[in-house]
Amino acid sequence: MPLYLVIQNALRAAIGNGTYAPGGRLPTEAELAQQFGTTKATVVHALQQLVFEGLIERRRGAGSFVAQPAVDTTVDTHNLAYFERDIFASGKDLVYKVVSFAQAPVDDHVREALRLGGDEPVFELRRIRILAGQPFAYERRYMPALVASGMTEEMLARHAVQHILEHHMHTPIVKFINAVRVSLPPADIARHLDIERSRPVLVRTHTFLDKRDIALLWGETVYREEYKIHYVLTA
Repeated sequence: MPLYLVIQNALRAAIGNGTYAPGGRLPTEAELAQQFGTTKATVVHALQQLVFEGLIERRRGAGSFVAQPAVDTTVDTHNLAYFERDIFASGKDLVYKVVSFAQAPVDDHVREALRLGGDEPVFELRRIRILAGQPFAYERRYMPALVASGMTEEMLARHAVQHILEHHMHTPIVKFINAVRVSLPPADIARHLDIERSRPVLVRTHTFLDKRDIALLWGETVYREEYKIHYVLTA
């Protein structure tokens, strides 16, 4: 077996059994080279694959660290589930911090996404999802005033927007329209998520529609890189 594979397997095993915990620092390249009797180039080759797999992360000037566990969501085209439902089902601790919730001026593309005229008021919600005590996602969402009037900051500090629409306002969502991209975060979002601006984030743009095909909400949620989406497509 090539030596770089031996190194990868040894590090995978050590991470799996807790020798190196999430967020923990791995030995330096020089220390690993000495441990396995090889060169730093071979160690770097081994580490690059573990970075690609999302198992470890490398920080310039600091070394290599075990990545935080991925947070998974499953998307099934036959099931209108959402992030919070998956998290609560897994028993993880999720809370919200409302940054702001108020009427706001918006660009034309927001009005177009909400299918609103130029004079209709729009509310903006900015909120942080905190998972196991750490900021994990940042929401920036827009909704017509008629929809926002049924929500309070107290509700938004406790519940998913989908839950509020369905259970408090009796307005079920029948369709989600999503688009996903990778980007670098602006300074304010990086600050809220406690990450460097050079760290990539996953951005999910979404529109919620009711049974009359009326837009209830349009917005974006920005996730730290630990987020992973599984898709289930059924013929």
